[in-house]
Amino acid sequence: MELSDLPPWARAQAEKQLARRAKGAGNSLSAAAKAAKATGREFDSRGEYEFYIGTIAPKMATGEIVKCEQHPRFVLFPEGEYDGIKLRAIRYTADFRLEYADGTVEIVEVKSKFVRRMQRDYHIRRRIFLEQVRPLGWKFREIITADSKEEDAQWRKLAKE
Repeated sequence: MELSDLPPWARAQAEKQLARRAKGAGNSLSAAAKAAKATGREFDSRGEYEFYIGTIAPKMATGEIVKCEQHPRFVLFPEGEYDGIKLRAIRYTADFRLEYADGTVEIVEVKSKFVRRMQRDYHIRRRIFLEQVRPLGWKFREIITADSKEEDAQWRKLAKE
């Protein structure tokens, strides 16, 4: 079977995979996953790992960042009950909570375009979270990566190995 025998959508997908293999992107992903494990921290995505290595680690080394908490969970609404209906707690989990030497607190969210689209309630949870932390003066940074569905799945597989 030749590429020209495939329908256009399948041919485009196959060409994309062949190009990725030719560039060694698969190898760089596995190398990044291996390096991520060596840090002793868990990263849900390559984007999280790259942000940690490229931004957080250097600033921690210089003392600009004094504390880094990964995957902090914030309760948006506690569990409860309304008119006999049990209501589960609603939480927002960020990727990083950074405390700077000057006392500033920053929440960082790293998401791929794919994951951002798939988490349909993300925009709502983010908005409620921002309304709660606005009075605290915390900063919020959202980083959107170009990782595809396949790259995201491959990262999760490599992270478990």
